[in-house]
Amino acid sequence: MFKKSLAFIVSLVLVFGLVGPGFAAGTKSEESALATEQAMTKGELDSKADNNTAKNKGKVILIDLNRTNYDNFKNIKFLANRLENSGYLGMMNIRGDKGYDDRRNYASMGATGRVNILPETPVDFSQIEGKNLYKYATGHSPKKINLLSVNNLDQYNQSNGEFKSKMGYLGDTLSSNGKKIGILGNSDYYDMVTGQEIRNRDFALMVMDSRSRIEEGNVDFINKKDQSFPFGISTDYDKLKDETKKYYAKTDFLMVNLGDTFRLDEYKVNLNSTTYARMKYRVYNKVSDYLEYVFKMAGKNDTIYILGSFPSKLDYANNRRLAPLVRFDMSESGKGLLLSATTRRAGVFANLDLGVDILNRFGLKNKEMVGRQLTNKTMDNRDDYMTKEYKKIVAISSIRMTIINIYVAVISVSWILGALALWQRDKLPKKHKKKILNFLKEMVKLGLIMPLAFLSAPILRPGSQAQVTLSIVFMTVLLYILGSRIFKNDDLKQVGFYSILMILLIVVDSVISTPLMQSNIMSYDPMIGARYYGIGNEYEGATIGSAILGIAILLEYKKIPKLWVAIFLFAVLITSAYPSMGANVGGAISESIAYIAFFLLICGVKIDFKKSVLVVAITALIVAVFATADIMLGMGSHLGNFVVQVFRNGPMEIVTVFARKIDMNIQLAQTTVWVNILLVGLLILGFTIFRPNRHFSYMKERYKIVYDGYLAIMVGCVVTLLVNDSGIIAAATDSIYLLIPVIIILINKFNQKEDKYIS
Repeated sequence: MFKKSLAFIVSLVLVFGLVGPGFAAGTKSEESALATEQAMTKGELDSKADNNTAKNKGKVILIDLNRTNYDNFKNIKFLANRLENSGYLGMMNIRGDKGYDDRRNYASMGATGRVNILPETPVDFSQIEGKNLYKYATGHSPKKINLLSVNNLDQYNQSNGEFKSKMGYLGDTLSSNGKKIGILGNSDYYDMVTGQEIRNRDFALMVMDSRSRIEEGNVDFINKKDQSFPFGISTDYDKLKDETKKYYAKTDFLMVNLGDTFRLDEYKVNLNSTTYARMKYRVYNKVSDYLEYVFKMAGKNDTIYILGSFPSKLDYANNRRLAPLVRFDMSESGKGLLLSATTRRAGVFANLDLGVDILNRFGLKNKEMVGRQLTNKTMDNRDDYMTKEYKKIVAISSIRMTIINIYVAVISVSWILGALALWQRDKLPKKHKKKILNFLKEMVKLGLIMPLAFLSAPILRPGSQAQVTLSIVFMTVLLYILGSRIFKNDDLKQVGFYSILMILLIVVDSVISTPLMQSNIMSYDPMIGARYYGIGNEYEGATIGSAILGIAILLEYKKIPKLWVAIFLFAVLITSAYPSMGANVGGAISESIAYIAFFLLICGVKIDFKKSVLVVAITALIVAVFATADIMLGMGSHLGNFVVQVFRNGPMEIVTVFARKIDMNIQLAQTTVWVNILLVGLLILGFTIFRPNRHFSYMKERYKIVYDGYLAIMVGCVVTLLVNDSGIIAAATDSIYLLIPVIIILINKFNQKEDKYIS
């Protein structure tokens, strides 16, 4: 009956995977309407806003130095002096929906979530052109600066965006609450092939309202000709100062785009090292002088942001893909790092957080914007800390896929060779048969040891690519020697040792806010931004497999009260899935089902359809408890945000989210290297479960509890495929704990048989 229930669940997953995304997409398209056809969002007052600007009705100025990094900030004289004693620094994830570029990044900052915009779509904000065309195209009155192509942008984002985010919510919320917005500057330049002028006003996507309008500003008459500047274009800084003073008085929030830094990066290919240094010096001198003017002009209750909104081409190519932001509260002189509940990581935040933080500076909030406000963490060694942290992030990100590919290759090859050697064992040379099988057995163990080495390597605090690699090699060798020496000549105990060590390390790491996960080669990457904290999907699979396999092997050798087993598994579930610890929503579901199934199996309970329904019901209750705790405590984790969206958008949000998860898995199946493990594993596992032969029957009879764990882990694999947006990855790492003990047990069986034959 258990196999039938499992087959039913697999079939359900496949059916839902085929029809779910299409059904959800169809429903969404029927409900979607363009932003210009909907009422503007209003947001609400934020009674918890605790900053001087909000309390005393100060103003906010954001100055964008696009294509600069934090080292560039410190090369700008005035800014460098200011940074010595003040300013809170954060490095911003720049990812938009389905990719990275300036416009998706800008639009995401002011939207409800990540935004998708085609690079070739015209984004031409103007104060002089198309006001009448705008009115006839949208049905709304234009403001001083408008974008004609708003319907085109919105239609593409709603149709092709993964998140269907709504643009312009920062602008809407400010405007609806009586706050005036102004913009100054542009990043216009010339195409170096055709010589055609290219208007670049993408920065306005951040602060426009949902109808692509901005109340005040100057984007058309702010440049002048200057052959000593990139493209022969320079910002007219004298005029910019006058306009800044004018619009500072007329607006509450002023965003300034200093386009010379963008143009310098675009023009760099035409320069040599000497001429580039000279041009950079001219640009930075002008920028320094302008910044000094702004800081002198600003009031004591104001907030000034200095943003390098997108990396230079060189930084981007070298995988330095976080953008610097420094926030200055003019009433404070301290310095340190910015913190965000989105990332739970000092000095790192998401682009979605910036718009929310600006609203907080005005004592406002909008619940549909998924970002979180930025808070201060005082730190005197701010620059040293952030330099080391960013270097480590870049090092791990740069070498991640190389090491993961090696790991996947080792696992896949060892599994295939192990399976082939067992299948064709009679054709192996008799003299070397045992040595070959033993070598493959040790090679297979690396599948368990290396993820443990990845997780423990950050304890050594590596900071460069070479150090990361050496720390992983060192931990792999150390763990292999420990297992081999402590449990000499007992392979199954070694497997149990590695499994128990893995789950204990995951639990401890979760309790202390996952510092090892955050610095782990096999975990998440803050520059990708799919996840910033908690247990990633790679280790979610390991959490299921290692806990069950480790306990199962322990029970094979020692008699442990079932109550202790239940308490241990419950503790693992709490620490790995609770919002303030592991915070993995899919983990809360897949672990609950797998752990309950395992406990019932080792207690000798026959799992039929009714009990399967009961298991699902208990799981739903556990997830509900986690969600309630998340919302009541204001943790803002993935689970709490999901529940809030369901309440706001209705039950169809559940279908939409799960359909998106399945669609993501379909995409991953075509691209991720992890699918190789899953395919090899499922091929062998499917054969052993549904077509058991006499050798697998031996394992079932000889290691009954391990076999029960085997079935429970299989359930975890299936469930995690359904409930995780990277379920293929989680299922792949889970399947490691399925196949490795099988291969090792069978190799030992044939070695024993060979020894008896020889004797």
